[in-house]
Amino acid sequence: MEDPKQNHPPSNSPALALLHPTAEEKLTTWSLNGKMWRGRLSMSQYLRREQCLENQAFTRNGGITFWVLVDTTAPPNGRPIFASCESLRKRALIAKGDGSIKDITSHGVGSVFVNPDFRGRGYAQRMITELGKKLDIWQQEDGRRTDFTVLYSDIGKKFYSKMNWHAFPSSHIALPPIVGKGEDCSRNNARLLYAHDLAELCALDEKMLREEMARPTSNKSKVRVALIPDIETIQWHHAREDFAAQEMIGRDPDIKGAYVRTGEGHRVWCVWTRTFGNEEAGNTLNILRLVVEGEGSAGRQDSEASEQSLSSGRPEEAKIRAGAAVLRAAQIEAAKWDMKDVQVWNPTNLIVSAARDIDPSIEITHRDEESIASLRWHGVDAEDHAKVEWVGNEKYGWC
Repeated sequence: MEDPKQNHPPSNSPALALLHPTAEEKLTTWSLNGKMWRGRLSMSQYLRREQCLENQAFTRNGGITFWVLVDTTAPPNGRPIFASCESLRKRALIAKGDGSIKDITSHGVGSVFVNPDFRGRGYAQRMITELGKKLDIWQQEDGRRTDFTVLYSDIGKKFYSKMNWHAFPSSHIALPPIVGKGEDCSRNNARLLYAHDLAELCALDEKMLREEMARPTSNKSKVRVALIPDIETIQWHHAREDFAAQEMIGRDPDIKGAYVRTGEGHRVWCVWTRTFGNEEAGNTLNILRLVVEGEGSAGRQDSEASEQSLSSGRPEEAKIRAGAAVLRAAQIEAAKWDMKDVQVWNPTNLIVSAARDIDPSIEITHRDEESIASLRWHGVDAEDHAKVEWVGNEKYGWC
C-alpha cells in the first residue's frame, strides 16, 4: 500500500496554497474532521449540523469563509486536502486611551484541522502562516488593513504564538449544578430568558459596551478591543445548541439565560448555551455573556480595583447578590439538563464574588492547554501585542 505521505510537496513548497474549497471539497473536510469532532452525533447528523451552522444570519452572505491547504498542481476535487480551517467575520470595536472609538471588522479562526494522513509534515504551520497573510486585508473596505483577529487554541499557547496569535487570559470558574424548582428563580428575583428576549438585551449590551469603551483610561498607550456580542453571534451559538439537543435527546433548550434588576435599578443578566461533550468529557452549561450594568472597569480582573473594594459599598453588594441570583438560575438549569457544571470564562472580580456568595470554595482555573483565547494584532506596531487589552473576553467570542 502506498504511503500517503509520499509524492506530495513539502510544507515549504511554492506549489502549496491556501484556497477556498469546492463544494465537494468542503464536504470532504467535514467528513474528515467529523471523525474526530462529531462526539455523540452520527456522521450524518454532524454533516447536517455543519450545513445548518453555515446558514445562520451570522454566517450567511460571506460571514463564514472556508479555507483548504492544497497542491495547486493537482486539479480541484482530485487533489488531497492537507489541512483546512474557517474564518468567521465578527463585528468589533477598538478604543484608544483617549476614548476615541471605531467600528471594525475582525475575524475568528476556527475548525483548524490537519488531515491525519499528512500530519507531522509542517502543513498546520504553513496553513496558519498563509491564513495570517490572507486575513491581513480579508473583507476590509478599500483595502485597509485588519486590526486584529482571534482564535481559541486547544493545543496550548506555544504553537499559535509562533504565528503571532498570542495567548490572552484564559480562566474560568465552575459551579456545580443544583437541584431546584422553577420557583427558586422567582425567590431570587431571577427572570428566565427565552430566545425572543435576547435581541433587546443584546442591543442594550452593545450600547453599554460602547459607553464603557469610550471612557478614557489612565494608560493612554493601551488599545482596548472587543468583539460585539450581537444577537447574530448569540443565535449562532444557540443554533449549535438547538441542533445537538434536538437530534441527540429530542429536547428543546428553550431557556437561554436569566435576568435580575437590583433595588438600585441596575440590570444583571446572563445568556448561556449547553455544550454537549462526549461521554467522557460530560456536558457543560457555558455562560456566553454575563452583563452587570454599571460594573464598568471596577469589575475587571485586570483593573486596579481590588476585590476588597468590591465589597466596600452597598451598590456593589446588590450587584453581587444579583450576579449570584443569575448564576444560581444557571445551576438549576444545568441540573435539569444533566450538565456536570456551569462555567464562566474570565469572570470579573464582581462575578467571582457572586460565585463565592453561593459557594465559598469556588476557585479560578487558569487554562494552559484547551480553549486558550489568542489574539493577533494585524495593525501598526504588529509586534506590540502587549499594549492590547481584550475587553469582554468571554465564551460568546469562541468559534
